[in-house]
Amino acid sequence: MTDHIPFVLKLDDWPKVDQSAWSDLFLSGGPFDNVGPCAKWSDGSRKKRSQSYGQWLSFLLRTDETALEKTPARRIKKARVRAFVAECEMRLAPRTVQSLVTDIYVLAKSIAPKKDWKWLDTVVKHLAQNANRHSLPAPHPIMGPEILRWSIRFMEETALDNRFSAKKQAIRYRQALMIGFLANCPVRRRTLLAMNVGIHVLPTTDGFTLQFGAADTKDRKARCFRLPVVLIEPMRAYLEHYRPILLDEGKSAALWINQYGNGITKDGLSRELPKITKRYLGVALRPHAFRHIAATSIAELDPNHANIIRDILGHTTLDTAYKHYNRATGISSCNALQSLVEDISQSVPMIKRAKA
Repeated sequence: MTDHIPFVLKLDDWPKVDQSAWSDLFLSGGPFDNVGPCAKWSDGSRKKRSQSYGQWLSFLLRTDETALEKTPARRIKKARVRAFVAECEMRLAPRTVQSLVTDIYVLAKSIAPKKDWKWLDTVVKHLAQNANRHSLPAPHPIMGPEILRWSIRFMEETALDNRFSAKKQAIRYRQALMIGFLANCPVRRRTLLAMNVGIHVLPTTDGFTLQFGAADTKDRKARCFRLPVVLIEPMRAYLEHYRPILLDEGKSAALWINQYGNGITKDGLSRELPKITKRYLGVALRPHAFRHIAATSIAELDPNHANIIRDILGHTTLDTAYKHYNRATGISSCNALQSLVEDISQSVPMIKRAKA
């Protein structure tokens, strides 16, 4: 029977006591009501931690079913957590294992705040140290400036190519612009797909301002910055010409429009982006990959400003910046970033001519 137990136990399949404890964490109400300690968690945090807890329950059901007879807090013992970590380490990356146990720790403190969880905090810190030694994925065989040059060139060629229908031309242009945008502004996937015209992309007298509220970002910090100069004309061409073609008679406010006249979905992006980047850049890239590429590009091409990686990626500490910097020093000698920027900027007039 245990052979059929999934690694992640869904909420509906949890023991009743766990379902009840989970519900109590998110009770909401007025000032005279009992409010759960986790009521302000975002939907994303709830989903992630329910999956982590589902893995913990699955492990207990498969290896120590009698533990489920105890209350959720009393089940969390050193020996069980040690066994859980050992199993996870056989099939998951160090960072994922650390994230799982961190979620268990957070939930344990929320369910039983008066209990001493210092030992579990120590476990989490140890796993974090181990994960930090393995946290960066292998560097991608492409740099940000190279992606941007391809994007500019592809948009120029698309604008001048009459072999395609207007809609196909608009799709190709949007794909290239999105890739160029991610190379310069490596936002997270949910932020990218949530972008709306008039809310997140605002025209100015000399370009565009990108504005993201606290609800749009993972770290809950509002951000506002200028669209890079190299993308101003491509963005203007997209908004004025290609996006209306994709919309047809649709009314979507989404910035990125698919072939059906709707905003691009998470599944649609997951299918399209790796396929397009593999075809034209030789490597399948997903939104998160652009974040690593941006960090590596800065650390390698402009190491004196490696601290800006934190701000670009939306991290609260410089740890990630230092990791990318340390890796960059072993990849190659630093090049002149300014010469690359000037080289890229030479492509901008071509976009302007393509519009005329």
